[in-house]
Amino acid sequence: MGHRKYLPRHHHYRRQKKAFDGNQKHGTPPLPLSGKTIYNRLKDKTFPCGKRSSRRLNEDISNDYWKRISAFYELAYWKKLHVRHCLDVMHIEKNVLMNIIGTLLEIPGKSKDGLSARLDLVEMNIRPELAPMSDESRTYIPAACYTLSREEKVSICRTLSDLKVSEGYSSNFRSLIS
Repeated sequence: MGHRKYLPRHHHYRRQKKAFDGNQKHGTPPLPLSGKTIYNRLKDKTFPCGKRSSRRLNEDISNDYWKRISAFYELAYWKKLHVRHCLDVMHIEKNVLMNIIGTLLEIPGKSKDGLSARLDLVEMNIRPELAPMSDESRTYIPAACYTLSREEKVSICRTLSDLKVSEGYSSNFRSLIS
């Protein structure tokens, strides 16, 4: 995966083989590209309009990770910006919290720990203890370290239901928890 190269040079996660894909990471992260550099790389490329068919995607596998050029590069100042996208922290926090709560409480459709996520772990050769197990009739997903018992789930819901905050600070949790 290579994401550990973004950690500090002597971070202990870089040396862990067993928890990851079986090797250590000693490389350094690439330097961030400026807007002008990105624009110069993309200005001469042609990008087809519309969605690609899955057959064409398989035929056109390349190391180039640019799928299209942003329309914002038509703005004169866009290439000069150091931060080209402003992220809405409030919505990111909400989405992260909903993903964590959905996974912990095993809410159908909201959990990020499903069969496809476990199959991805198998494909990447990491966390073999979480690999799905198959019987003759069904596939079983083993419990992870963050799997909660029914009593723990009820305790979390009760805590959120009893939460008291200032007027207008947040929505009424009691109406959201059943």
